[in-house]
Amino acid sequence: MITKVGHLIGYLLIILGISEFTPILVALAFNEEYLILPFFICAMLTIFIGLGFYYAFTDDPEKPSRSDIITFLVVVWLVLPIIASIPFMVSGVLTKFTDAYFEATSALTTSGATILANPALAPKTILFWRALLQWQGGIFIFVLAVSMIPLSAIGGADLFKSALPHGEGEGIVARSKSAFKPLIKVYIFFTLICMILLNFSGMGLFDALCTAMATLSSGGFSTHANFGVNSYGNLSEFILIPFMIIAATNLTYHWSFLSSGKFKKYRQDKELSFFLFIFLVATLVIFLTLTGLSEGDNTSLLKKMGIALFTAASALSTTGYLPDGASGMPLGVGIICIILLFIGGTMGSSAGGFKILRLKILFRQANSEISRLAYPHGLVPMRMNDMNVTNSILMSIWTLLFLFLSSIAIISIIYGILGYELHTGIGLTVANLFSAGAMTGLIAPDFVGYNSMSHVGKWLTSITMLLGRIEIIALIIFLSPSFRKN
Repeated sequence: MITKVGHLIGYLLIILGISEFTPILVALAFNEEYLILPFFICAMLTIFIGLGFYYAFTDDPEKPSRSDIITFLVVVWLVLPIIASIPFMVSGVLTKFTDAYFEATSALTTSGATILANPALAPKTILFWRALLQWQGGIFIFVLAVSMIPLSAIGGADLFKSALPHGEGEGIVARSKSAFKPLIKVYIFFTLICMILLNFSGMGLFDALCTAMATLSSGGFSTHANFGVNSYGNLSEFILIPFMIIAATNLTYHWSFLSSGKFKKYRQDKELSFFLFIFLVATLVIFLTLTGLSEGDNTSLLKKMGIALFTAASALSTTGYLPDGASGMPLGVGIICIILLFIGGTMGSSAGGFKILRLKILFRQANSEISRLAYPHGLVPMRMNDMNVTNSILMSIWTLLFLFLSSIAIISIIYGILGYELHTGIGLTVANLFSAGAMTGLIAPDFVGYNSMSHVGKWLTSITMLLGRIEIIALIIFLSPSFRKN
């Protein structure tokens, strides 16, 4: 177990170290030469540590077990933010480890919460490093969702359907590589298209690149304070909507479409159709809520529809971009966004949340139980993605739902103990548990900012982000005495 996990972590650290050379180019482009040496040192240190893990532990060609996957999920989400936080400290931008770890965790988990009070005042090199970290976190989540999460069977993840061809019995590194190679091409393609369109809409090239990376990773990091892309014009909002939806849906289907040019996979996927249905219904409800504003609001209906589309896409994809006029939106919009954040995107996406697949299965179970009342002796089989939904899968999904709801309650209470109002605590918990920390300004409008938090509050928020990505069950299994004993 340790051998497989250690080898792959070393491989990931080497990739992370190599990526730390990229900000050096940004430092040269923006005359921030004083940041060249810090990033060079951090890159060499990360690669050195990665090589140590890589050669100290050898890869195992056998198919990873469930315990291997769970161990990897827990360990990697704890280790990577520690290493990724070093450049923030060495550069002198975030000198405290608590702040640097928070920023790195937010980036890698694609949450979008930030310690920086005004990102526009930070060096361009640091802003690029944050965006690059978030972008790498996005592809890492995609690869995990395709190659490893289904093997863990967490919350019915074994029902996930991938369009990628893969062999059976592959080792943990081989499975990751087989998913990474085709997905990274699609990921880069959509990122570049998004960047080009944003640049044509009026954004500067640097802002367009960072925003594109934040969008395709469902991250939401901004290069400006109180980021709402409306500051660049309404065209930018409409450009980002389809890319947020792409990031929140199964990336393997996008690969299949670009490879074959056929919509077959899209038409066959019930999860995608359910996702789009929820998106359209949420857009309509938000639009109706906005049109019910008090008299004196001069915003046109077309503008409100655009805000509704953008808000629904931002919340359901857990990207977290703030819509135009977020601070003055009615309470109903905030409640709708909390519900959308809880639902989240589809399996095989970079979005957080409970996931559409699980929600659809619960609806099917409800329909099955209603049918059972009408026909007590009838057999109503449940199938999803051409697989039978067994009782153990249903129990796993219900357990995950219970743990998510319990976590929201417990963490909100802890925020309350730290001095936050109940509604603020709930907003902070939902935003960070479901990887949408950038949307805190909408669902917790009284919150001043993450930079104003105490050290305890920052660590609580960091842990909440990690819990959302680990999906809680994995951590509970990892910490259970029976798991460690075996």
